[in-house]
Amino acid sequence: MSPGGGAPLQEPLLNGDENNAAESRYASVPQSASSLFTNAGFLSVLTFSWMGPLLSVGHKKTLELKDVPPLDSRDSVNSVFPTFKAKLDSLTGGGGGGATAPNISSTSSKSAASGGGSGGGGGGGGGITTFKLAKALVLSSWDQVLLTAVYALVNNLASYVGPYLISYFVEYLNGNNKFANKGHLLVVAFVVSKLLEGLSQRHWFFRLQQAGIRVRAFLVSIIYQKGLTLSSQSRQSRTSGEIVNIMSVDADRIGLFSWYMHDLWLVPVQVTLALLILYSTLGLASLAALGATIVIMIANIPLGKMEERFQEKMMESKDVRMKAMSEILRNMRILKLQGWEMKFLSRIIELRKTETNWLRKYVYTSAMVTFVFWGAPTFVAVVTFGACMMLGIPLESGKVLSSLATFRVLQEPIYTLPDVISMIIQTKVSLDRISSFLCLGDLPTDAVEKLPSDSSDVAIEVRNGSFSWDPSSQVPTLTDLNFRVLKGMRVAVCGTVGSGKSSLLSCTLGEVPKLCGDVKMCGSTAYVAQSPWIQSGKIQENILFGKEMDGEKYEKVLEACSLKKDLEILPFGDQTVIGERGINLSGGQKQRIQIARALYQDADVYLFDDPFSAVDAHTGSHLFKECLLGFLASKTVLYVTHQVEFLPSADLILVMKDGKIAQAGKYGEILDSGTEFMELVGAHKDALAALDSMQLTTDTSSSKAEIISGEVQKIDKKDVQNGKVDEGAQQKGQLVQEEEREKGKVGFWVYWKYMTTAYSGAFVPLILLAQILFQALQIGSNYWMAWAAPVSEDVEPPVSGSVLIYVYVALALGSSLCILVRALLLVTAGYKTATILFNKMHTRIFRASMSFFDSTPSGRILSRASTDQNEVDTNIPNRVGAFAFSVIQLLGIIAVMSQYTSIPSEPPLTMGEDRLNHHWPSKGEVELRDIQVRYAPHLPFVLRGLTCTFPGGMKTGIVGRTGSGKSTLIQALFRIVDPTVGQIIIDGIDICTIGLHDLRSRLSIIPQDPTMFEGTVRTNLDPLQEYTDEQIWEALDSCQLGEEVRKKELKLDSPVTENGENWSVGQRQLVCLGRVILKKSKVLVLDEATASVDTATDSLIQKTLRQQFSESTVITIAHRITSVLDSDMVLLLENGLIVEHDTPTRLLENKSSLFSKLVSEYTMRSTYS
Repeated sequence: MSPGGGAPLQEPLLNGDENNAAESRYASVPQSASSLFTNAGFLSVLTFSWMGPLLSVGHKKTLELKDVPPLDSRDSVNSVFPTFKAKLDSLTGGGGGGATAPNISSTSSKSAASGGGSGGGGGGGGGITTFKLAKALVLSSWDQVLLTAVYALVNNLASYVGPYLISYFVEYLNGNNKFANKGHLLVVAFVVSKLLEGLSQRHWFFRLQQAGIRVRAFLVSIIYQKGLTLSSQSRQSRTSGEIVNIMSVDADRIGLFSWYMHDLWLVPVQVTLALLILYSTLGLASLAALGATIVIMIANIPLGKMEERFQEKMMESKDVRMKAMSEILRNMRILKLQGWEMKFLSRIIELRKTETNWLRKYVYTSAMVTFVFWGAPTFVAVVTFGACMMLGIPLESGKVLSSLATFRVLQEPIYTLPDVISMIIQTKVSLDRISSFLCLGDLPTDAVEKLPSDSSDVAIEVRNGSFSWDPSSQVPTLTDLNFRVLKGMRVAVCGTVGSGKSSLLSCTLGEVPKLCGDVKMCGSTAYVAQSPWIQSGKIQENILFGKEMDGEKYEKVLEACSLKKDLEILPFGDQTVIGERGINLSGGQKQRIQIARALYQDADVYLFDDPFSAVDAHTGSHLFKECLLGFLASKTVLYVTHQVEFLPSADLILVMKDGKIAQAGKYGEILDSGTEFMELVGAHKDALAALDSMQLTTDTSSSKAEIISGEVQKIDKKDVQNGKVDEGAQQKGQLVQEEEREKGKVGFWVYWKYMTTAYSGAFVPLILLAQILFQALQIGSNYWMAWAAPVSEDVEPPVSGSVLIYVYVALALGSSLCILVRALLLVTAGYKTATILFNKMHTRIFRASMSFFDSTPSGRILSRASTDQNEVDTNIPNRVGAFAFSVIQLLGIIAVMSQYTSIPSEPPLTMGEDRLNHHWPSKGEVELRDIQVRYAPHLPFVLRGLTCTFPGGMKTGIVGRTGSGKSTLIQALFRIVDPTVGQIIIDGIDICTIGLHDLRSRLSIIPQDPTMFEGTVRTNLDPLQEYTDEQIWEALDSCQLGEEVRKKELKLDSPVTENGENWSVGQRQLVCLGRVILKKSKVLVLDEATASVDTATDSLIQKTLRQQFSESTVITIAHRITSVLDSDMVLLLENGLIVEHDTPTRLLENKSSLFSKLVSEYTMRSTYS
């Protein structure tokens, strides 16, 4: 699994050890700082005065992370996790591999498994059961468990001193000679017991929280570690959304169970103590109290089973929703470009309805449990006093007050018992889910035989290898693989789309299940994926990736990866915080940062999966020359490429076809020995021939391009000078900002908003009334018993025994009814509030502008949608009911969620049919008028005044170096980001005056990052269900995928896994092509649409586009120069400005034009082949 996949982890785990982590993330904390708790003396610990310095700072200002002292080393995950891992391994018979806190010190998602990994072993968690997992957690925290048990026992013994002594105190006050001189001793006993009760309770709670956080750390660490070693099949069975749920909701819930763990034995102890006190005052009537308590506990069994079932179903449906939400957030940009976001929102709402169906059943069952147990103390009292009347035991005021005080103390375990039972059920469900996740299959450790770097001259060897992503499939992914790579060799892998190139690299890493054969890998590996893997964090952190900074090496890497110029343009250089998945970088910049990370790792073997396709021709040539031929000259390199010009430099070329090596050898050797390689090279030569014929027709020159270029250079220098940013404003200027948090006390508006969300707050007075009546009837019943019972046997009672009991029963029934009404009203209001907040928050999220998603990590949004929503669903209504219990803390969650219900929305989706002609755009003319664009008010302009026209029905190619603003222009065209200055006019209409869906539904795009969603082939091509099967098949045939889909058993209903991972990147790109063919818009945008396909497939796609969109306006961004040569016009961008705009022929005529130079570079590079 990708360490950043699905974003369950918000913080970048870029550091390889604790010291590095502290240095990087807590740079502002003084190195001399130490834990306040570690150095605290006995009295300081006893009174919690060690917290004084921190509270003092907090009193003066809002606390920041740098103000918080470090943890005690015993609470650091680095210290405690190995203990837990060792315990779990000893219980399950595991190998114990990787019993260290999980770190990443590898190059990318796949290298986490290839470069030494972190723990786990082949075959998964094997014998991990719920019981063994729970036992390991307890054994790893036994010291905290034992200490809290002592505190809990002292607290409970002290709490029963008062009820036990109260009857003696009443006798003393009534003048009993037996206690004549012991009044002061009774008072001292009362005071001392209360002091002990208070102190022991505070320490009990403190240590419980400490234990809970430790347990949560164990679980998050092992879940994370497991995620790094999952096999491909296991990864497909659990999506990133589900893992987010397991890591956040389930781990958190088990951590919270620490609050309830001692209640399992405390309840019997408390009941026993209560019965002993009752026996000392009421004799045999105490047996009636025992019987009543047992009846209540038995009554709870069926309710508890129902609650567990509903909880399991609710968590299952929550997993499905989170899985869908995770995928949607990852692909929100394409959803907005296609105008599909509201369709996908309705899918989330439908999934939530299934979840809330189980939630409703769960909360109403919980309400019944609450009613049973809140009525329990009154029921016990009625039965006990009734038994006294029947047995003739006199009810004197001393005995009654002692009994009522005992019942009151007994109320606590009985009041909390519903929570305990509910928490046990929830914890068991969560333990089941985590243990089942830990039992998933791992990447087999023996799939690749890993040898030390100096043990052999052979770097990679595969003998008789057959591999399949789906071992049950009859057709393996790769068959009959036999090749050997010697140290220092450069090996190129080429072939058509879907031929098995990426799978070949994956099999050498041990990621594709091996059916047979041997794989050997000598030395450490670094892997560069086809789709860039970037973490949210600084650019420098992404490159170093946990390694120590070596200034000289770092500079060389930047130079080799052509990153220096980019860092000069970025506002904070390599300290720029890049958004999640590198959102604020161009595709080429992301790819080069990923390559830089690999180079800095200084591995023995380098695996490159077509990393040059995402960069322009000049940069690609530079990277190949400086990185592969220069920086890595002495290393072993295996690289996949679609670019034929990079093949002659290889010592060995492997030509893939249908999962087999069709040809192998040097460029000259295999050129004439088979058809597969000839097809690839032939397509490339055809493209070059077309280029040559264009250049032959040019013999005059134009100076227009030179003049524009000169102007740009002047503006550029000025802009760079103006662009210098004050270092103090660094955080403000970053794209990703710190998460907003509420400061000070929770405002009244938060409470008010929560209480009035459902039914406009109509239930609030009813709930308050029920609570007040309950308290009044409780007090009334206690007062009645104290008043109506005689002081002693000698005194005449005010009322008869039967009246005494009847009135008490009536008051008890009234109080129980109030509890039932309050519980039902609370869960009804809570359920409704949770639903409203969910719908409001998700509508706001889906309607938010892309700038919100660019600056907000998806992990943060998923946290709101999972952990916080879970609190609102199940916990907060109960806490509001028990108002004194941490309402402020829990409603803080509401405060954070409220921020998400008030996210600024994008402009309206539609402006009404009357505003826009149904046939618009009819010509497809696109006019740019002084367009200036930036991604946020505090960031510099990316486009700086573009003015030009794309004529209707014509083809325009946009070229330029990586980061010149090409993709930003496309985003402005689709209003993903609106221009700060200027207008975009399509067929006479300013696009900013119409609805977003009005615009996006009339345009088509094949995006830079090909996107597929979990579902089927049909739902991926036609998510809005607008086309017939015939039309879909026609589109598939047009985009060269028809034959591939017909091979599959389920045809159009063939499954697509999360993010389309069971399809190659090239095939995903062809699916995107199929979508636009179905839509047939008047304006089509291709954003490097053929970057991931071979030259032959590219030629077919270009031919298809010419046929299907002959009368449409086609705007093409391409790094392959040949893809834009047949355009009617070419637009060349540099640093956000138009430097050239003319026909390709006229631009080529001028040998000094930048376009002519780009073409020359491409030709020179290609002619070499």
